[in-house]
Amino acid sequence: MNSDAYHAFMLDHAGGALSTDMALAAELHILLSDTGHDTANIWHAARCALRPIKTKNGECEHEYLPEALELARSDFQTTPWKKGLSGVHYAKRGKGKGKLMRLDPGQAAPEHSHSALEATIVLQGRFEDGHGVYSRGDLVLGRPGVRHRPAAHGDEMCICYVAQESLPFWRLS
Repeated sequence: MNSDAYHAFMLDHAGGALSTDMALAAELHILLSDTGHDTANIWHAARCALRPIKTKNGECEHEYLPEALELARSDFQTTPWKKGLSGVHYAKRGKGKGKLMRLDPGQAAPEHSHSALEATIVLQGRFEDGHGVYSRGDLVLGRPGVRHRPAAHGDEMCICYVAQESLPFWRLS
């Protein structure tokens, strides 16, 4: 993953500049990944030092943490999955357009690209997209126009949280 894009994403999260769906993706990455947790601590400390926010307990809080915790702890047994045209199963999740994606063992979606930034967080199993293999907690940022082919990696079902957001033209480079 592009380090500059990753840090810009995490800084935007610390500054409260991400949409609901993207903020939930960031919180999941922070909860499930040591790298995400460490990176968030740095940007969160910078935010609190530069723009303190008063909360009940006097500390800066992550607004989307409760929903992220619920998702991270889910077993997905009762999730109402719907099969998409590509054969991939999806379920709406979150307050916005974010969704869960389920790839059964050996299953892949057709190769495609998106017109918006896509943030994918692996919640269960392993995921590959032609650019790498990702595990629980990994954040995959798919830039607009970049082709990929999401697939379950190995013999285990893969479940991811997927969010998309249009980017201002100045963030595309």
